Amino acid sequence: MTSERHRAKMFADDDCLMIPYQTGDVFISHHQEETQEMLEEAKKNLQEELDALESRAESIQWVLADLKVQLYAKFGSNINLEADES
Repeated sequence: MTSERHRAKMFADDDCLMIPYQTGDVFISHHQEETQEMLEEAKKNLQEELDALESRAESIQWVLADLKVQLYAKFGSNINLEADES
């Protein structure tokens, strides 16, 4: 009975729950609240990185479109700049 009470108390008390969190190649156990904060921070950082990459990709697409217009203006139908669908 004592071990059952101890287990029940452990699960009822969030401060006792240790959650493994991967940092690099290792897992480090943190309290549930701290792990949640770390996950939120990681999610925020990844979203910022994703937004920056999407913005960069959009800029590159604009440059490519401009270059395509210039090359078609110079070479006309003598070149094919479209992606091959094979």
